[in-house]
Amino acid sequence: MAEGELVYVYGISAASRERTDLQEGIAGAAVRPVEHVGLAALTSRLGRDSLSPKDVRAHWRVLERAFADGTVLPLRFGTVMEGDDAVRERLLGANAERLSALLRDMTGLVQLNVKGLYQEEVLLREIVRASPDVAALRDRLRGVPTGAAPSEQLRLGQLVEAEIERRRAEDTAIARDRLEPLAVTARQDEARHPVAFDLAFLVEGAGEGRFSEAVSDLGSRLGERVRIRYVGPMPPFSFADTELRSEAWA
Repeated sequence: MAEGELVYVYGISAASRERTDLQEGIAGAAVRPVEHVGLAALTSRLGRDSLSPKDVRAHWRVLERAFADGTVLPLRFGTVMEGDDAVRERLLGANAERLSALLRDMTGLVQLNVKGLYQEEVLLREIVRASPDVAALRDRLRGVPTGAAPSEQLRLGQLVEAEIERRRAEDTAIARDRLEPLAVTARQDEARHPVAFDLAFLVEGAGEGRFSEAVSDLGSRLGERVRIRYVGPMPPFSFADTELRSEAWA
């Protein structure tokens, strides 16, 4: 490659393993391994100095294709280095022990994402049915023009918001209690309405079927107020990347 040409790095895998065709990466560039000390960085040449939202999708596609061949450690989107030598020395060589240990730790594991989305009408019906204060205030405000009773309208909004937060805490606890025992570890991301919970689990590949059954049972337990979005298996985006981000080269 030309001197000074930037290299985009997608992730790390073991060197010299059999690979399917990784096809194209960001901006259609060919994806190729840069190998050193038993490790391989999945890279492509980057002929520009900016990235776009479309490039995020290309980043994920490369990692998902690589994951089909075995363990891969995702790097965060936007990891760029100054040529192949920098990849070998500052990324692979300087972090060989840490990267090798992470590859061993992640072998045979997959990430499964479970997100709960509140169904607004069902949720509000349940809140009104379960909360006498909300029901009474809502009935009192029926027929009142918008803005005619601002303090009471504000109070109703506060009561409903508090009930939603309470249910979010309960539903998140139910989801974690049912799924976490089937995982190696879990991660909880912040959930804002209409999201009930946003969870990622690191699961042994052999246990994926059992985990999927538990997700189905969870949907039945939570009922119509929560629609579950279940995604995976995928590379351990939420786990390997979290640890790799703290390294000096990232």
